[in-house]
Amino acid sequence: MPFAPPQTAAATGPNRRRVLTAGAAALLANAPGAGQALTDDPWGAAARLSADFEPLAAMWLGYDAGHEAFTAELAAQLQPFVPLKLLVRDAGAEVAARALLGRRGVAVDRVQFVREPQALFFVRDAAVFAHDASGRPSIVDFRWSHYGWAAWCRQRHAGRPTEAARCAAVDDPAPDDLDRHLADGQGLQRFASPLAMEGGGVEVNGQGLLIANQALWVSRNPGLSRAAIETELLRLPGIRKVIWLPTGLAQDPLHRATIVGRHVAWGTGGHTDEFVRFADARTVLLAWPEAAEAARHPVTRLNVQRMQHNFEILSRSTDLRGRRLRVLKLPLPRIIERKVWLSGGADTRFSAEWSAASFPVAERRRDGDWVMQVASASTLNFVVANGVVLLPDYRAHGTPLALHGQVQRVMAQAFDGRQFRFVDAVGANWVGGGAHCATLSEPAPA
Repeated sequence: MPFAPPQTAAATGPNRRRVLTAGAAALLANAPGAGQALTDDPWGAAARLSADFEPLAAMWLGYDAGHEAFTAELAAQLQPFVPLKLLVRDAGAEVAARALLGRRGVAVDRVQFVREPQALFFVRDAAVFAHDASGRPSIVDFRWSHYGWAAWCRQRHAGRPTEAARCAAVDDPAPDDLDRHLADGQGLQRFASPLAMEGGGVEVNGQGLLIANQALWVSRNPGLSRAAIETELLRLPGIRKVIWLPTGLAQDPLHRATIVGRHVAWGTGGHTDEFVRFADARTVLLAWPEAAEAARHPVTRLNVQRMQHNFEILSRSTDLRGRRLRVLKLPLPRIIERKVWLSGGADTRFSAEWSAASFPVAERRRDGDWVMQVASASTLNFVVANGVVLLPDYRAHGTPLALHGQVQRVMAQAFDGRQFRFVDAVGANWVGGGAHCATLSEPAPA
């Protein structure tokens, strides 16, 4: 059943990301076999990428236009469990943020405000935290490609290389510096990778395993094979084995794109935090579509095929000691969708405004036609912060109470002993994000 929410700032907020061209990929060597560790570890054997479920020193948030109320809600829910650090662009933004947080009941005097001209709402994607060899927090610096913008331009202008190049040339390299600014400002060591990726696409267990979405990593790093990408992944601090999954959720396509038929969405191209997450070093949560909905909705049918394939791979996968992973199926919410009309005058900075020009010519879409926009809604886009798990709540958007209860039961299996809190993340879902995307976990010293 179509869902048409009020046109609030959260639901129709500005463009999810700034437009950046994808940088040229580094020339990489041939890959070793799956699971083989590389020996030239510049950080030392004890350095490692940290997992979300580990103890946190702080949680970062980003204050940006269009999503201020959601940021304040996240801050209020998380502050009892973890110190907060909030990125703001300037003094004016800090004043506004302090006032908004105060009205929401946040203890503003216990929030560290960090002024950063490139502050963005989806702060998860700006940096990836690790531990250095001494156990201190550190940062992995991936290249920034505006979520594979160049790949989307090639898809949008298929067969028209001049138009694709013109589309990809729109460039603002400043956000590429954000993770470096964080490292320098916090006095943290930084490891630079030649690969392009965002934090939402990096899923690790903190003990050497990395789960990678092949479609995502290949789109972010055009011209590189999976083997070449794996070579560089195994150079990351502490990574000793990569588990490759073929693709993510259907409602998380690359930028604005068609899913199937008239169904479209605005997504990241397959971030792992939308469909597969570690709950501990051996427990993996996998997005699981509702069978009854698959019988009547084409997007859910696609997800059944994709997640079944992912389940088969994960069920055969092992940790570094050869032990099978424990795979838990976490139910997805019911599909959330709304009818939108294509218009040549659409302001595509806003999620509810769409133009035929966003689609490949071969799809023959015309302004005046309508499409059904699907939100990138997922129960997997949760936040773990010390003693709490902050879960997206879809009961107000068509998900039955019984299905919500199933989600709670699976999460209780995965995160025994933690509290659960709920937040409505649909405003962020319309632009391919969620609560996890809007937070950045800084690990406690090991």
